[in-house]
Amino acid sequence: MGQLAVVFAVTLFPGRADACSCMPSGPPCQSLFQVDAVFAGTVKTISQIEGTSDSPFPRLLVVFAMERAYRGVQGTTAEVVTGRGGGDCGYEFRQGERYLVYAYRNSSNSRLTTGICSRTRPIVDAAEDLRYLEALPPSGAGARVYGTITHWERDLATGQPHRYGPVPFVHVVLSGPSPIADAQTDDQGRYEFAGIAPGKYELQVIPPGTFSSKYLQSKIELRDARACAVADFGVRYNGRISGAALDMDGKPAAGIALEVMAVERVDATGPVETVTTTTDSGGYFEFSEMSPGQYVVGVSLQRKMEAGIVYPRTFYPGTSAVRDAIVVNIGEGNRQQLEPLRLPAARQSRELTGIVVGSDGHPVSGAWVSLVDGEARWRQVALGIKTDSDGRFTFVVYDGLSYTAKAWYDIPADPKHRQANASVGPFVVTPTIAPLQLSLVPPNDR
Repeated sequence: MGQLAVVFAVTLFPGRADACSCMPSGPPCQSLFQVDAVFAGTVKTISQIEGTSDSPFPRLLVVFAMERAYRGVQGTTAEVVTGRGGGDCGYEFRQGERYLVYAYRNSSNSRLTTGICSRTRPIVDAAEDLRYLEALPPSGAGARVYGTITHWERDLATGQPHRYGPVPFVHVVLSGPSPIADAQTDDQGRYEFAGIAPGKYELQVIPPGTFSSKYLQSKIELRDARACAVADFGVRYNGRISGAALDMDGKPAAGIALEVMAVERVDATGPVETVTTTTDSGGYFEFSEMSPGQYVVGVSLQRKMEAGIVYPRTFYPGTSAVRDAIVVNIGEGNRQQLEPLRLPAARQSRELTGIVVGSDGHPVSGAWVSLVDGEARWRQVALGIKTDSDGRFTFVVYDGLSYTAKAWYDIPADPKHRQANASVGPFVVTPTIAPLQLSLVPPNDR
């Protein structure tokens, strides 16, 4: 099946970070009942604590003078653990400043923890939260589940998403402890379920037939009759291109990577976005969730990281010439069944050996070596490897393809962390390809 799939599954977990992946935390009515404690307070002290078996890295212990406890805490002070920043999702608290803190309680030591993926924020940015918290009734008449359904497409001709906006008249089904409920989106793509009893539910979006039904399910948990859960979804047209790939003997070609490319990008010289799929044991393939457009289908339409079988660039129905390629037209959710794609003979693979030497001519052990496309040096075509104790390396390469070999070596004890580098190529692989020698050049000599 096609691999260009963007998941719109809804998570009821938090925010965003520079080096840390987060999902939106949602509104206060959602965040309040997902965490174990919520309070307003001023940072008194910040100190570093050592890691534990659960989290081996050093962290920060933040002590707050509590102003108002909304959930899960009591007393005049509160201690919260967070990361130090960067990739550990730690929140950057500042001593003396006031915050509204959403925190989880660690199951192993009962300590409160928070980070940038929570709804924690400075008090000056928490007006919406405070209005909700101050007006929160002691009990509720039922929870809410709501969201918006929008339509978007990935335009392979431009490599950019195209957003069509809200989708009306889409059915949404909520099933769980309460009787099954059904809603329909309005002209703004919005839906809502109200008066829902606490519990665990499954949400299913049922779009019109022209759209794909992938990634339109979500599991949600409502922990309180005053809670809410926001679940937004994106739908895409379900255009499909299917067929079978045959080898030179007319037999099904299994496990072959095929691509779809926009016609407008066939002659592009830079990176081109494609959709990729792999043939099954019977040689059958299908690209799903294809947006409206004109496409070509084939193998090796653009050069990628090389592994296994590598074919010459071949367009459906089995030609190397772009002018002879058959253009496949896809409309709004329609399907195109193709005649079999005839594959050419695969390129012959060969071993490319070589050695990396220093400026003194001696072999260099532990140098990194990589292969890039000889015509487009920004495209790496083989994973980097290290030279052995004799400075040698071996790659699998393919006849008729162009390569450039690059080597680099971190100079030991260099205070500036500089590297010595070497490059050979471009060269085209032939049956008589000779071993390479890459001579490292120190940075001061370049």
